[in-house]
Amino acid sequence: MEDNVQLGQDIRDKLALSEEMEVLFEVQNGKILLQRLSMGTIPKVLLMDINMPEVDGIEATWRVKELYPVIKIIILTVMDDEKKLFEALQAGATGYLLKDAKPHQLLNAVDEVLEGGLPLSPSLAYQVLAYLKGEKHVPKRPIAAFEVLSKREKEVMEFLKRGLPIKQISEELFIANKTVRKHLENIYEKLHIHSYKELIAKINGDERN
Repeated sequence: MEDNVQLGQDIRDKLALSEEMEVLFEVQNGKILLQRLSMGTIPKVLLMDINMPEVDGIEATWRVKELYPVIKIIILTVMDDEKKLFEALQAGATGYLLKDAKPHQLLNAVDEVLEGGLPLSPSLAYQVLAYLKGEKHVPKRPIAAFEVLSKREKEVMEFLKRGLPIKQISEELFIANKTVRKHLENIYEKLHIHSYKELIAKINGDERN
């Protein structure tokens, strides 16, 4: 998904080097992407830009993974930005490459996500490792009682414990889906976790203590 015509052509040229890959469609923003997916054309992998009008790549990733969890999403961007990297991973992206990636790097990344891997641009790989080791953040705090969360974040977490999807949580709390996702992002950041699975493990671990 690319809103810059020339960059979009460059990406297609790289993908064309593989006879095993087929480009099903190209759209200019997340809103059009969701409309296209709703028509039944479901690719195995999406290449997603971040900086786009109407619905950006991070929000589009959240929405696609909520509606079509089977789709693998690789962020392909010019933004060598740690914050955007982790926002993308939290949203459900399964790879993050810079647009100057060589053709073989892009093709290998597509193969890697299909095999369950997490391809990253070399310049970003160290940042992820450092983040996972806690080197770029304050030491993890004990989260018994989840005292670090706001009242609203705790409410969202309680609904997550019950297995409610984002849409239903938004209806229960009378807030937008996007707001629920923002609360979820804040919960992940405050608890130093990166997925719904880790959140449930933290909740269950706290309840046993």
